Amino acid sequence: MRSQKIFEKACELMPGGVNSPVRAYRAVGMTPPFIFRAKGAYIYDVEGHQYVDYVGSWGPMILGHAKDEVVKAVTAAAIKGTSFGAPTNGEVELAELIRTAVPSMEMMRMVNSGTEAVMSAIRAARGYTGRDYIVKFEGCYHGHSDGLLVKAGSGLLTENVPDSAGVPKAFTDTTLIARYNDLDSVRKLFEQYGDKIAALIVEPVAANMGVVPPEDGFLQGLRDITKQYGAVLIFDEVITGFRLALGGAQSYYGVTPDMTTFGKIVGGGMPMAVYGGRREIMDCVSPIGPVYQAGTLSGNPVAVAAGTAMLKLLMEDRAVYERLEEKSAGIE
Repeated sequence: MRSQKIFEKACELMPGGVNSPVRAYRAVGMTPPFIFRAKGAYIYDVEGHQYVDYVGSWGPMILGHAKDEVVKAVTAAAIKGTSFGAPTNGEVELAELIRTAVPSMEMMRMVNSGTEAVMSAIRAARGYTGRDYIVKFEGCYHGHSDGLLVKAGSGLLTENVPDSAGVPKAFTDTTLIARYNDLDSVRKLFEQYGDKIAALIVEPVAANMGVVPPEDGFLQGLRDITKQYGAVLIFDEVITGFRLALGGAQSYYGVTPDMTTFGKIVGGGMPMAVYGGRREIMDCVSPIGPVYQAGTLSGNPVAVAAGTAMLKLLMEDRAVYERLEEKSAGIE
């Protein structure tokens, strides 16, 4: 099998033969299929097998693979140049589209991955509040930055240890863990650490411990608690953004965070993510403020073109979400 031969060579060159752990198929004891191409709802491996793709590259392919409008936009952008390390009008156009769809994104920054977006949003929140602690939820995943790779301990879930080798415990000492859909666990943390907590970050729909929707009142409860203690509420909408609804989970559930992180769809299949929110918080980010964040490939013209094409398609056909809901409900 070609996939088996390629995988054997890949294992000599990359840890586990892959560039992201889940692709190694170890949980199911299989050799991963190596994908050759994709179109619409289908992907094809190097053996020529056709698969119905229910993954959609984990979200970006919401309208199917190799969507004609996105491909044309990417091609046109690449012909002009793949990287400038300088500002482009395309970045401004995409930012305007995002703010139109998600009004809470008063100001934003484009980065290259969801991990980078979350890391940067937390840094901005800390810079804005002058506090060090953050609250996250057990089972929620926010990328692989050091301070967020935490597993819970005992008691109020504050005795945290790194969830990965290579992460010093000091990096997780300022990360507090609460239980998803348990407002009492959140209140206890804020009662004890409230004046030290810079931000609370949550997947509004938990998607990394199975898909767990928020219970009635949970997200609003988080909004109320963070507002009471002056902490920044961050919605990690890397997965839910432009996927659950055009305006993301915050639109769907009617709860407005202070900051939001987006990924996946916002890049139309290209490596791209965005973080942002209230203007006074984003004003703390350099070069305006003292919170440093930068990146040569941030706002990459090809990624921006793909994201712009994707968001325009979603904005022009908002009934797509109803159709997706109907199709998903029919899958057994």
